[in-house]
Amino acid sequence: MSLSYEILRFVDRVRRQPADGSDPRLLARLEKYAKEQFEGIVALHAPASPMTWEANTFMPGDTQTTNRQGFTFPRPVEIVGFYPTILRVPPEGEPEDELVLPTLDAIAVSIDSDTESYLTVGDGVSTPAGGKAGPFVTLAAMSVHVPRVVGYKLRNAAPNLGITYRWKLDVSAGAVFDDCLVSLAIFARYL
Repeated sequence: MSLSYEILRFVDRVRRQPADGSDPRLLARLEKYAKEQFEGIVALHAPASPMTWEANTFMPGDTQTTNRQGFTFPRPVEIVGFYPTILRVPPEGEPEDELVLPTLDAIAVSIDSDTESYLTVGDGVSTPAGGKAGPFVTLAAMSVHVPRVVGYKLRNAAPNLGITYRWKLDVSAGAVFDDCLVSLAIFARYL
């Protein structure tokens, strides 16, 4: 239900029965809807958020999966969108190699909240490296340029967002992609 619908419903009920205006159960329900409201997400390409944080991870071309990188917010936040980027890291003192410059579609990402709940899920998909995709999704899917924004509310005192990347192709036989720096900008606002 939308917040405006719930407020109108509450007002109508209180007009008919004024005593219901102080009913703790009804007030708790209205409070719950207010806290879950997506207010401020104004356009698919421009979510309203006053803050931008960024998590950077070095991703070697010959390592299948990175370690989980934790990103701790100073207080509870609502994440309204992401913007991923990739920057090639050329080998120091070496000429250009024949490896492929990765795109957002070549990398899968797993995002968790406080190592307890996942914001991503790709279960049911076999991966080139074997096994299930688990909580990994294509990195490009996390971009605000995809016609969607998110409204993840992280309510812990200092929420920790965990970000792990994995190549979508199997690199166990050797590097397919150039080493790169993968960044995920996080558009958010304090709750």
